[in-house]
Amino acid sequence: MDMPQEELYTMSHLELTPDHLNVLTKISEFESILVPDLTQKLGMDRGKVEGCLATLIDLELIQRKQNSLLERRLTKRGLKAAKKGLSERQILEVLSKGPIHIKDLGSETNIDKTDFTAGIGILKKAQLIKIEKGHVSIANPDDAGSFSLDIQNTIEKIRNDGGVQVNSSMSNELEKRGFIEIKETSIYTIFLIIDKTKIDMIKSKKEVTKLTPQMLANGSWRDVNFKPYSLTTKPRKIYAGRYHPYRQFLDHLRLKLIGLGFQEMKGPLIEQEFWNFDALFAAQDHASREDSDILLIKQPSYGKLNDREYVKNVAKTHEDGWKTGSKGLRYRWDPRKAARLLLRPQGTSISARTMSKINNPPAKYFSIARNFRPDQIDATHDIEFDQTEGIICDPSITFRDLLGMLKTFAIEVAGATKVRFRPDYYPFTTPSVELSAEHPVLGRVEFGGSGIFRPEVTQPFGIDYPVLAYGIGVGRLFMTKYKITDIRELFSQKLDWLRDGQVTSGIQLEEI
Repeated sequence: MDMPQEELYTMSHLELTPDHLNVLTKISEFESILVPDLTQKLGMDRGKVEGCLATLIDLELIQRKQNSLLERRLTKRGLKAAKKGLSERQILEVLSKGPIHIKDLGSETNIDKTDFTAGIGILKKAQLIKIEKGHVSIANPDDAGSFSLDIQNTIEKIRNDGGVQVNSSMSNELEKRGFIEIKETSIYTIFLIIDKTKIDMIKSKKEVTKLTPQMLANGSWRDVNFKPYSLTTKPRKIYAGRYHPYRQFLDHLRLKLIGLGFQEMKGPLIEQEFWNFDALFAAQDHASREDSDILLIKQPSYGKLNDREYVKNVAKTHEDGWKTGSKGLRYRWDPRKAARLLLRPQGTSISARTMSKINNPPAKYFSIARNFRPDQIDATHDIEFDQTEGIICDPSITFRDLLGMLKTFAIEVAGATKVRFRPDYYPFTTPSVELSAEHPVLGRVEFGGSGIFRPEVTQPFGIDYPVLAYGIGVGRLFMTKYKITDIRELFSQKLDWLRDGQVTSGIQLEEI
């Protein structure tokens, strides 16, 4: 014969913490109680209550039973109906003043077109309105006052108490009309499995987590229980603050270029077409200047061109070549188009601004610039991207020097392999090459271009010696170095990559 459950414990020897005993005593006041209600009546933290319940269940003093509950929540449409009223009732309220043309009815009710059409359809189906020659009137005044009132009241009830008591037919109607969404949740009921008269026999003893010198000195350690330690439980992992891997890469790139003797140059994100195109000898009807290929600024749409001599030189170079030895582009240059504002689509505009200030060569500059283009987003394209741009102004340097520098840059700084150069075309450089590197998954990926600025670009700024230029998509180089297959991951919120990716402070020691 089994002994009764409460006899399994010697209550006089059972010790609980004050919190555990408080929870157990509160449960004994009810035949059964829901966990949220118990938490509210105790006025304790929900997490602490759950911890106490788990201990009491392990001691076989209480039991927990799981039940399913249908929770009804108002959608945005339902909240609007609760606040302003159902569309059909708003229509009936306007019609109660007399017949009205259907066009005027729509504006009078101030309901959006979709809800207005639905409301008219509901009232016509219920034969509560009639429409004659475009005028709408109430056909059955006796039923109009209470029509859909039960639905309106139910929506307001759900807003107030969650709609737990809503009958199934009404619930189906509300869900069909998009007023509510139904979610099944689990709810727990707690009840005693011991005789509640035995609770008074349980002793209460404070529980502590650590032994202190004061407790040893005053002997209070004898009057407390020490919380047992679990040697198998893993401690919570704490993630320290750290550099974003892509940010670290850009910082390392900046330090590397500065170490190679480059000066950093900067320019505005919102740029004039003059610096982005005209100063680089790109015709004003060039395909890359179409409104669909750039991001124009709506307000203000135009900036102010300065009256420096080089602006006039650029204009003459476009029209007839000026004194560059070129025939120019042979059209009438429009200063208004050159003054249009746009989000910077390429970092070369910074190079153009810098060339207007160069006085004493040799000099070499770089920038790491964020650019914007309305590209179709895919694994290697995004509407925002970073570009490292550079120019080298030196009468003695050659195109071969540029290729050697770029190859070294791609291999040492970015960790790229199998770098390849191919002839290419850019409006502002000649000769020009395309740079690509081997990606372990995507294959060969283009990551930049370079060349020597044409005389039409440099001479308007008073520069009569070679200026070498390069532009590299550092995002693609980063993808190559870290074997990333989608450029969108550079700005993702993937915590495992952000937390576990190997990064440094941005400064890497060279191997000896």
